[in-house]
Amino acid sequence: MQITFLGHAGFLVETQHALVVADPWLSPQGAFDSAWMQFPRNHQLAPMVRQKLEHSPKERFLYISHEHKDHYDPDFLRTLTKRDFTVVIARFRRTALRNDFEAYGARRVIACEDQQEVPFKNGYLKLYLTDSGTNRDSALLIQADGQSFLNLNDCKVHDRLPGIVAEEGPLDIFTAQFSGAIWHPTCYDYSREAYAEHSRRKRASKFEAVARAIETVRPRVYLASAGPACFLDPSLFHINLEPVNIFPRASELFTFLHHRLAGKTPRLLEPMPGDVLDAGIGDLISLAPERVTDENVSQYLRSYATLQTRVFRERRRNLMLEEVDRIHERLREEMQNKLESFSLADRVTMPLYLGLIELPGQLIRVDFRSRRVEVVSEVRDLSRYTLITSAPDIVRVLDRKLNWEDFLLSFRFRASRSPDVYDASLHNFLAAEVEDLRALCDNTLANESRKERTVVTAGGQRYAINRYCPHQGADLQEGWVEEGRFLVCPRHRWRFDLTAEGLCPMNGCSINAEPLGKDKDDSTPGTSKEQRSSM
Repeated sequence: MQITFLGHAGFLVETQHALVVADPWLSPQGAFDSAWMQFPRNHQLAPMVRQKLEHSPKERFLYISHEHKDHYDPDFLRTLTKRDFTVVIARFRRTALRNDFEAYGARRVIACEDQQEVPFKNGYLKLYLTDSGTNRDSALLIQADGQSFLNLNDCKVHDRLPGIVAEEGPLDIFTAQFSGAIWHPTCYDYSREAYAEHSRRKRASKFEAVARAIETVRPRVYLASAGPACFLDPSLFHINLEPVNIFPRASELFTFLHHRLAGKTPRLLEPMPGDVLDAGIGDLISLAPERVTDENVSQYLRSYATLQTRVFRERRRNLMLEEVDRIHERLREEMQNKLESFSLADRVTMPLYLGLIELPGQLIRVDFRSRRVEVVSEVRDLSRYTLITSAPDIVRVLDRKLNWEDFLLSFRFRASRSPDVYDASLHNFLAAEVEDLRALCDNTLANESRKERTVVTAGGQRYAINRYCPHQGADLQEGWVEEGRFLVCPRHRWRFDLTAEGLCPMNGCSINAEPLGKDKDDSTPGTSKEQRSSM
């Protein structure tokens, strides 16, 4: 098995009889309305990938993990004129990705259920799905010719890794996201100190998740992929130069892993786009000539930004005041339509304010409790969530050129919240499409109806808790304890204080922890997987 790194989360995997292209993000326009650009630059690989997918004599597969445009690149896929390959995607409840590929004209489209195998000669692909709230993603396992490659990319199935390893046996090559991919705290109005502190906590949490995944999988090689993009729009370029943010480079992860895993580190490789790994020997056998290092990265980014100037010049748009007024009205109507489909509105205790930079005195106020959308002249609530953007940016959502999550990932807005507490319901309201909100609410209620309890031990104390995380249903039996009291969810690293009835201090959710008495056999922090019957 040979694995060519295509940049970001993209791979071209060749076995003796099959070829798999996974998440090729190659378009020079980048992703999320050109806010994210591939880092390092990988556009030069597009002709090679196109030639392989169109003309390789092997059985050919195109795998797309999920809808995010740094994984699903419609612009590149439209350049493929010969489409006699098989598309492999996940069967999510939201059908947008499936609809796109059913119209694409590939030889075959396989929409896989969780853990479904797609066989080929001397091997198979297998997908692992997450589909909860706005979190739709899949991980890919390739087994062929006695070798294996597990690509988690952004998919948060960390709580399922013990089962995957038990079923599939030793895994040779492993990769998982190590960099942030969210708009918090990047787009929030924090002080410099608060911004840095939020960023440090998030990256430390992400690094710890990777370390624990490596301890579970025990691969021969860890490939650093799904790492940071870069931000070349002049209005966003400063993100690249921040001393601390949620977009660390692989060298920072590797420093952490060498210390954290204390001599039990697998081989750690940071491939450049075009590098080829031989899975059998666990080594890079072909190196791309362009290498980005800690020493040359600043100059590299400035030169890259110069090359991409045309992209940002072409996306600029000036609007007449009448157009801005119409966009404002359309945004108000969009909020009203969302609110009518949002059955969990009573859970959101603070109002949402949305505003356009061009109309500072006309804020759209969404009151979830009264299910009312109105226009007000100023923020009038101490407790509130606020999002401000520009008319040319938000109109791309209203015109359905971007979905809401793509817009939020474009970072072209500013947000604030008071109190500074994450509200999962409000987040889902913002990030979901109107047509998905009813199903999203139903899924949330279904997750919450799971009443199974389990027992964990922390600091010698045993606690009965809800087994499944209230956020997106992760199995907390695969979590871990920090500071002798906080049970950490293995997917999104929410921390539940076992000494405070299982409350998560960052968002108010609870796993209803009840102390059961001292465990005389366990005086150190850890988790016990003793399971109780449903309650």
